[in-house]
Amino acid sequence: MVERIQESPTIFTLRLRFTDPVKHAAFHFAPGQFNMLYLYGVGEIPISIVSDPDDERMFDHAIRVVGRVTRGMTQLKAGDRLGVRGPYGRG
Repeated sequence: MVERIQESPTIFTLRLRFTDPVKHAAFHFAPGQFNMLYLYGVGEIPISIVSDPDDERMFDHAIRVVGRVTRGMTQLKAGDRLGVRGPYGRG
């Protein structure tokens, strides 16, 4: 994870980049698609990708705190790791 941005008391954005440069270069998505984000030891949730698909530096997910996994994600700091599967959906 590159950065966690607190947008409001219950909404935050995770700015992500793959640690493997080859995987990062191969990752492409379209507007409307989502990823499955896995918080190790806690669980996995589907979250829409909210960043510009033409910005290849990183990708963002805006998340509202509603359960155990999203609550756990509020504790993440730059450099922490998440599991990412996707993108899914037709866009």
